[in-house]
Amino acid sequence: MGAIKLPEKSVDFFKDNQNQIFESGNLAEGPWNDKLSEKIKSICNVKEAICVNSNGSGLVALLLIYKEYYGRTSIMIQSNTMYGVKTITKTAGYNLVDLIDCQIETLMPSYEDLKKTVDNYKGELNKLVIMLSDIGGIINPDIVKIARYCKEKNIILLEDAAHSFGSTLNNKFSGTFGNAGVYSYYSTKAIFAGEGGIVVTNDKKIGNLMKDFIAYDRFKQKMEIGCNIRLPELQALMVYSVVKEYKEIIKDKLQTAKKYEEACKKFNIEYINQNGKFGNGNFYKFVIISKNKNITEFLPTIKTTTSKVYDYALGNSKAIPNKHLCLPIWFKLEESISDKVVKEIKGST
Repeated sequence: MGAIKLPEKSVDFFKDNQNQIFESGNLAEGPWNDKLSEKIKSICNVKEAICVNSNGSGLVALLLIYKEYYGRTSIMIQSNTMYGVKTITKTAGYNLVDLIDCQIETLMPSYEDLKKTVDNYKGELNKLVIMLSDIGGIINPDIVKIARYCKEKNIILLEDAAHSFGSTLNNKFSGTFGNAGVYSYYSTKAIFAGEGGIVVTNDKKIGNLMKDFIAYDRFKQKMEIGCNIRLPELQALMVYSVVKEYKEIIKDKLQTAKKYEEACKKFNIEYINQNGKFGNGNFYKFVIISKNKNITEFLPTIKTTTSKVYDYALGNSKAIPNKHLCLPIWFKLEESISDKVVKEIKGST
């Protein structure tokens, strides 16, 4: 991967405002956390947005809250996701009862995959959480049906939206379909700021519990659980500086995507379309797929790639790692690299 490049406007905004933090002495729990929260609420049209120091800490906190206050103790996650999602479930003290299969067309579970897994589950649904991960920059295209189904079955649905800040489906932002969701602004993500996360929810009670949890509930002193997972003020400013330019970042990556799409269409190579029936993605990854054979056999000359979404599977979806590749698509990608990729695509046919 090339050096991470921030939008110039983001760098300038950060430099223009960082001295305010040093002069005020508010290195933590200051106004930039509040401003970032309001910014996310405004962008995503969500009632609550709580700043945390990472996507993972936000997910653990949510799981602990649903365990402590809602009696949830069992969880399902999808097969094609980061190994860390699995460790998160154990860290929060949950029983991981099953892994949901995923489809090569989206790298995520279909509604049918999820329903089949729930139908096979013999435990109590009112103790179950399903945590789904958006993959590669798009929202699970079945998320509306899945969310409706989970609500009908009294299942808590959490969205690991680490890959998908800025992505929409039917004009609705990722992370806002289930009970709660968590974004990531880690250095390698589509919208990147080094580190940091945001928990979003339309449930005011969950929002209030999260606000107390992230600072040990040392003020109200009513919760039995809590931890310091606050976002420092300098990092809140950093995230804010980048988030305010998220449309510019996606627009820039779209130009690279169009270049790859044109080549893929010309040579009949399947790819995951991020501007179509799956809504509008943020181009965290540009994924090409091969349904019938291993991708390296099908496209042997494509060598200029980034890391696969995942090169392993946690459950039954073991074909997915071998049937997809990810092409370089970071912000301000050098044209020489994208040209090289297109040349390799042509050489594979």
